Amino acid sequence: MMDPEKFRHDSSRYERPNLRYRCGRGAKWGDPCPLGPTTKGQCGGTSECHPAKVGDRFECRRPAYAGGPCSDGPKSDGACSQHRPPCRPRRTIRSVRGILAVGAFALVVAIIAVFLTVSPSSSRAITSAGPLTGGHANFTAKSGCVSCHTPHNGDVGGWVLAAFREDDLTPNCLTCHTFGGDPRLGHNAAAETTPRGRETSCTECHTEHKGESFDIVMMPDEACNACHKTRVDGFSVNHPQFGETFPHAQRTSIVFDHTSHFAKHFLNERVKDSAPENCTTCHEMADAVKSVKPRNFNETCVTCHGDAISSRDLVLLRLPEFSENLLDKQKVMGTCGPTLDQWNMMMEAMSGEEGDMEEMKSMMTGEEEFEPVSTEEASAVSAYLLGMAPDDPETYTKPMQEFLNRLIEEGSAPIAELIDQRAGKKVSNRLLAGLNPELVRRVACAWASNVEYSPPNDPEFGGWYGDGLELKYRPPSSGNHSDPVAYEWALFAAASQGEKDEVLVDFAEVMRKVVLSRTEGVGACTKCHAVSDDGKGGLEIEWRYRETKANPFTRFDHQLHLTLVNPEGVNLVDPSAGCRTCHTVNDQAQYQASFDGSDPHDFQSNFAAIKKETCAQCHNRGQVRQDCKTCHSYHFKPGFDLRMAKDAK
Repeated sequence: MMDPEKFRHDSSRYERPNLRYRCGRGAKWGDPCPLGPTTKGQCGGTSECHPAKVGDRFECRRPAYAGGPCSDGPKSDGACSQHRPPCRPRRTIRSVRGILAVGAFALVVAIIAVFLTVSPSSSRAITSAGPLTGGHANFTAKSGCVSCHTPHNGDVGGWVLAAFREDDLTPNCLTCHTFGGDPRLGHNAAAETTPRGRETSCTECHTEHKGESFDIVMMPDEACNACHKTRVDGFSVNHPQFGETFPHAQRTSIVFDHTSHFAKHFLNERVKDSAPENCTTCHEMADAVKSVKPRNFNETCVTCHGDAISSRDLVLLRLPEFSENLLDKQKVMGTCGPTLDQWNMMMEAMSGEEGDMEEMKSMMTGEEEFEPVSTEEASAVSAYLLGMAPDDPETYTKPMQEFLNRLIEEGSAPIAELIDQRAGKKVSNRLLAGLNPELVRRVACAWASNVEYSPPNDPEFGGWYGDGLELKYRPPSSGNHSDPVAYEWALFAAASQGEKDEVLVDFAEVMRKVVLSRTEGVGACTKCHAVSDDGKGGLEIEWRYRETKANPFTRFDHQLHLTLVNPEGVNLVDPSAGCRTCHTVNDQAQYQASFDGSDPHDFQSNFAAIKKETCAQCHNRGQVRQDCKTCHSYHFKPGFDLRMAKDAK
């Protein structure tokens, strides 16, 4: 247990740290006098104690640790009889530090005051940290230093405070610079594989005031190694191997099997003269960067596939087999007129033969035995629109015949109504573009009369037409690659993925498979255009070329490499390989099967993965640069806020 008397004034030499002076003897010999200096720095140790008067006499008060009361005792006037020579007390270290701190503060204030009182030109020369890079100098010309350093716009107090704290410039940078993710997190936390590390600031990597031509973007590899656990001393030295599918992690938007075309189609004698000579025949090299964009349909595919679009019809309606005839034949004949068979029978009946008259009467009243002209199922499209099972005549006979009555009276309007109802918005004007309401009436009249519709001419130029038991659309044969009606029906089918009505879900799936079929779908659209998940539970048709989204922090410039590897077959490494120096065909890949589903990442490329060794042939020490910035970028989708340009004027 601690002695409570340990720190009594008469038994301890404890020197209180808040005193500004310490005993000179203690500083020099390590043996301070018991009383020590006064608060004003005067020596208080010339006497060993301060005698105290008790009654009419003085008592010695020398402490026990100093030997206790002396034998001589105090003098008659109360003065101590034991005298020592005085010493010179010294300031404590804490006191000296305080004096230096106050002095430094005063010096800073004085310097700032000088800066603020000299001429403007001299002030800029004194306070300038150096010239900015060209781009930043343009946008800060109007406001000057305060564009980035807010303390420069304050008073003396703000300047003083700025000297004692670190100024975070990142918020000022973000007034102009934009990113595809959180700007404070490593790599903007844009990829799922990027770990969420500590927050960063712009000035950790980018430093200014180093001259107009200074490259503020360039960074040494040490900046990357500061965060990444795997230290890379050079690409050819210890860079990790590429992934097993690099760089083919996601399938393309266009279905093109290089293996089958190289090994089979381009060798066919019928198209041998049209086969491409090399990669540049089909790929656009003028703007090749990370991806190499293919040329358009009319420049590459039309020679062999120009007729494919017009060979795929959309069956909008098909007359199904009816279990019974519930149509009012007299009403149908009154609205539509007699069919050719009915007309001939009427003519024969009018000739006066009694048997013919009875047969005509039976036909008009519907008393004769009903033999449906169709033995087919309803089309997948009409089954979805009407919400009926296409293979159950007992269920669909009545609603389908009622629908025929509406078509006879209203033309194409009932079809448009159902389409808009299923889509949840007005789209029928685009899906039924060019459909003549009179054509719909004539087809419906024929079917209501239990006969096939006979078109007046062959639809050789495409468009909407009736043929027997079907009302169909055929894309025009003009070679037009983007038929608007086929395009809209493909979109309508893809959108049905979001059907919420439980009764219609199965019908929607069947319709979607038919319309988007790679072998039967209208316009043969999905034979070449991939159908992929849109990331929101729906489907999207990839109509246009899509830049690769894989490896967002890796870049590669094909254009630069084409000067070394000529796509026509001249190569520094292999004069006969050209692009195949890096891109070798993998004839074992199940490429076509990759497009059977809608997951764009479930993919096997036509080409084998590129290995690190392929790049290391050139990118190694003593040859081509191999620092991190050569192939990797830090920020995700960097951009600029264009509003800054207005403010900078």
